Amino acid sequence: MISHLESHKFSSIISHFKNASIVNSKGELLFSKDADPFKTTTSRLVLFQIAKKYLSPNIGDVIISNDPENGGTSLSRIYFISCLSANLFLIWDSEFYPIDFKIPLTPFVEKGKISPFIWTALIEAQSNKEQYANFFEKEVSQFNTVNKFTEFINEASQDDFQKQWFVVCKNIFVNHFESKAFGQSELSYKYKTDHLLKLKTEVDEKQNQRFFKVDFSGTSLTLPGQSQISCASHVVESGLIIEFSKYYDLEKYLSQPILDHIKLVLPPKSIVSNAHKAGEFNFELQKMARQMMKYNLTQINSQTKKTEKKFSLYSTHLLQMTSDDETNLFFLSNSRIQFENLISFTQKTLQNTEGEYKACLVYNAEKPITVRVSGISSEEDHTKRWLKINKDSVKHGTFSLKKGDELIFNWKI
Repeated sequence: MISHLESHKFSSIISHFKNASIVNSKGELLFSKDADPFKTTTSRLVLFQIAKKYLSPNIGDVIISNDPENGGTSLSRIYFISCLSANLFLIWDSEFYPIDFKIPLTPFVEKGKISPFIWTALIEAQSNKEQYANFFEKEVSQFNTVNKFTEFINEASQDDFQKQWFVVCKNIFVNHFESKAFGQSELSYKYKTDHLLKLKTEVDEKQNQRFFKVDFSGTSLTLPGQSQISCASHVVESGLIIEFSKYYDLEKYLSQPILDHIKLVLPPKSIVSNAHKAGEFNFELQKMARQMMKYNLTQINSQTKKTEKKFSLYSTHLLQMTSDDETNLFFLSNSRIQFENLISFTQKTLQNTEGEYKACLVYNAEKPITVRVSGISSEEDHTKRWLKINKDSVKHGTFSLKKGDELIFNWKI
């Protein structure tokens, strides 16, 4: 008999992965996990469907991709699509910051063995090939640990098991909703100079079936030229679904029956008009959508709407700096600047005046480092968000730093 214990079995299979999903051959979600700040559930489902259609993975195969314009999210996030059985597939993703080029859907492992041709083309050609090799060998090694769950893989591959599991998940979904309120909430937020974020959230019931609707109609972020801000629909969907499942305590049972009760309205001329070729705005736009979603859910379930708290957007951008053997991450927001892994930089100054944050970092290593800059490029935004290298303004692009060079950040929403 299928019970809640199956959730623990699914968790065991993907215990070595931060972000992973298990689906059947139809692409129906059986189990999912998102531990990274950036959520990728829907992105994984989209990539599975593309890989299944064009490459038809077999048992022991692992297909990789990172293309933000075809199901991926950023060049540094690699997706792995694997086949456990004819009716069970595992998709996971992992960050590898040195990669700054597109990888189309590529058969990396075939019948349990890494393709020597792909290994040579993808890894041996790199100047820092040892770092590349360590990353991909680690991911394949983690995938190989799944093989010890053969008994449960065979069980979970059966149609009867999946039908019963879906019944369990649906019942949990209904039970968790019973104590929550019906209603709707709409939130509009003016972002930057002339962009509008608008999200309408509705919880209702028809014919004894509860449904959840999220509508981004009226959102206008896409402008022509350099000022265009957009992302793929699956990026926003991933964030909204995770925020929904967290609020209703459904994360351990996030599966197809729950997804079927969620209707997302994402019109083409909105926040998700098209994917950015490098996924430049994905992190920030998903963060915004999640915050708006959480606010609306809180409003719907609030007993004192007249004293509702005013919405305040927490804007976040991720800037990465990468060399052959080091990656520095800078999280910039309207409330703080957070530096991680500052091995090769000395923090010279850091100022905070009325919500405007400034920082100066000095590069102190002998070996040059490559700096990739994104998200601080539009003219309308440049007075609030800018980066200078040795007093010269920097927008889009790749730049080199040598010892003694200064980076000056300015960040304000």
